Amino acid sequence: MGRRLLLGALFAGALVLPATGASAAGPPLIEATWVTEVTATSARLRAEINPNGLATTYRFEYITLAAYEANVAAAKEPFAGASKAPLSGSASAGSGSFGLEVFQSASKLTPATNYRYRAVATNAAETTTGPERALGTEEPTNVFSLLDDRGWELVSPVDKNGGEIQAPEAIFGGGTFQAAANGGSLTYSSADSFAGGKGAPPGSQYIATRSGSGWSSENITAPLQSGGYGDQPDGVPYQLFSTDLARGVMLDPNRCGEGEACPRGYSMQQGSSLTLLAQAPGLRFEGASPDLRHVVLGSPAGLEEWSEGGLDPISATPGAALAAPAAAISADGSRVYFTAGGNLYLHEGSASVQVDQAQGGGAAFQAASANGRYAFYLKAAHLYRWDAENEAAEDLTPGGGVQGVLGIAEDGSLAYYQAAAGLFAWDEGNTTEVAEGPNAASSSDYPPATGTSRVSPDGEHLLFLSASEPTGYEANGESELFLYGPPPGKSQAVLACVSCNPTGERPQGSASIPGAVANGSTRAYKPRALSANANRVFFESADDLAIQDSNNAKDVYQWEAKGEGSCTREGGCVGLISSGRGSEASSFIDASADGSDAFFLTEASLAFGDPGSYDLYDARVGGGFPAPQGAITCVADACQPLPEAPEDPTPGTLVSNAGNPAPRFTTLKGKAKHKPKKKHKPKKKHKPKKKHKHHKKHGGKK
Repeated sequence: MGRRLLLGALFAGALVLPATGASAAGPPLIEATWVTEVTATSARLRAEINPNGLATTYRFEYITLAAYEANVAAAKEPFAGASKAPLSGSASAGSGSFGLEVFQSASKLTPATNYRYRAVATNAAETTTGPERALGTEEPTNVFSLLDDRGWELVSPVDKNGGEIQAPEAIFGGGTFQAAANGGSLTYSSADSFAGGKGAPPGSQYIATRSGSGWSSENITAPLQSGGYGDQPDGVPYQLFSTDLARGVMLDPNRCGEGEACPRGYSMQQGSSLTLLAQAPGLRFEGASPDLRHVVLGSPAGLEEWSEGGLDPISATPGAALAAPAAAISADGSRVYFTAGGNLYLHEGSASVQVDQAQGGGAAFQAASANGRYAFYLKAAHLYRWDAENEAAEDLTPGGGVQGVLGIAEDGSLAYYQAAAGLFAWDEGNTTEVAEGPNAASSSDYPPATGTSRVSPDGEHLLFLSASEPTGYEANGESELFLYGPPPGKSQAVLACVSCNPTGERPQGSASIPGAVANGSTRAYKPRALSANANRVFFESADDLAIQDSNNAKDVYQWEAKGEGSCTREGGCVGLISSGRGSEASSFIDASADGSDAFFLTEASLAFGDPGSYDLYDARVGGGFPAPQGAITCVADACQPLPEAPEDPTPGTLVSNAGNPAPRFTTLKGKAKHKPKKKHKPKKKHKPKKKHKHHKKHGGKK
């Protein structure tokens, strides 16, 4: 209870806390419940209880999650048959009018098992039952292993010309990192030039490809003259790649004289060729379809769409812009949503129509379906859905109060939004509350194009951040990650905390996932933190969620549902993706669509030959490459064979012995020496309690 001043001392499992201001005797108050010191077979259950002026007893009840759910299914009291702590079923909480911190130990728990527990307090006025909490026991071993038999693979090359891989947004405010949907390749940026680079722009760009023997990187940076991007570049040259990394849009370098109107150009990289898309003063990249076959470019003169057939005008209105950096262009490029003069428009064919005309204009676009038929937008705290086929909009929230949209299904049939009353799912006319309260979802979760939330393609699952404790897990003011939707094999949607400590202990740090990653002023790509089937989640956490996490730094984690990969635990499994032992923080970069490949940045050396510095790794299901079998080179004395291990490797200072020999005295009387008649032999061996420094240094005598 960090916010309280502890006045008392520990006694009989209780800690006295200051008065809470109760003025009259009454039922006991259970003001907090939590768990600490969870192991594979035990846990310490804690609560803060205010006896409220009457002699009060308390107990904890705990039961396995499986038994708890069986009781619920059988319409029984959920804690029927629960174990009790203390075993007697009753302990004293005193009779004061102040909060008292009490605890009891639950022992003989089953390893790797989920439990539910609660505190119960009783006095003459009433019995009070505290909130139900979750705890999970640890694995019976601390041997490190990754979920799903993953193996670490070094993606970036060992030889980087003495350089390293910088974190996203670290190179002039940018950096382009993107994994192919199938996980077999990854593109990344670095401020250092290596792998056959022909120049050194603000950030060199690479594509790493996996083969049966390892990962190899190709430098795809275009040759350039010094100063081609000026002194203050806007991120790195490459803006966005297609989902298979076969195509990439690059800002062209250009040197212009002082005061000269400098044209700005973009090119399409495909294989070893670069194709100019357009060039004009003030040209800017706005966004593209997922396959990069349709690219929208803006300029002071208006908005244009590039396709393989050339450039087509979208709007000639100065200041026209794509409605959002993502989900504003249909997959086939036939529909483009844009803004001009503060209003929202749809461009289709050779014509444009104002989408928000019925609402008086000024709408804020949120997202569109993959085919562009449906578009969602906000106006005056109301959420509307536009249907391009009948050119009409429907108000989905007649009561208003909408704060933001977290995401939609790919077909436009479902949308998630945060309102004053809570977080809701709209599904073809039906509205369901996901979590209550005006802060159920973090403000970073919206809008959908750049926010931290994720929605599965079918719309059935929503991943979002919250510090409001929507599942009852005591977050201690930290943000946690929640997944809403039906578990595998079930139809009923549930809300689960996927980043909460599996033991149920209070968090020591927040969880996070990236939104759209900035490359200078462009935010065109959101890493795949949620797998396509929503059974895997990748996130960063400053909390130690695994027993092997010992570095007290941010690490990359995976959550997966029961039945996915190697997970057999109710409620899902949480495990490390990074090592949890590096001296510096690790960062999540991206994942393949199915989550089999999870890419991360770390300074830890996790593969043979990695000499250090920040590198990119892939935690791949069934992955890992054998270490080379070549002979290790040596020089001079280093070539001598290692000595054999001693037969008894136990340090001499730890071996029981007779101690120091008994003292022998010599006196001088003339030339005669005193000689004892009989050698002194002690009945018991003398063993000093503590050796002097001299003995520690030399090991004593055996």
